[in-house]
Amino acid sequence: MHCLDCSGTGAQVTAVGVCTQCGAAACPDHSELSEQFLTCTKPVSRPVATEPPVRRLLCGACATAHRAHGACCPQTANSIRTS
Repeated sequence: MHCLDCSGTGAQVTAVGVCTQCGAAACPDHSELSEQFLTCTKPVSRPVATEPPVRRLLCGACATAHRAHGACCPQTANSIRTS
């Protein structure tokens, strides 16, 4: 599988993974690996993060969008609700 962003420039660079947000294949130059915490809702609608965090690989476009969202809504920037 080849990187989607590199293929736009005519290059065929082997992808290291698939973006967890959009599903695009991404090479090391066009991907970002980070951590994300899973959360569950406890009584009184209180979200609680669980340990350890999961790995999250994002393509460059989705990583940029997630950073913009994190600047707007920092309380939910790095978590996934599971219940």
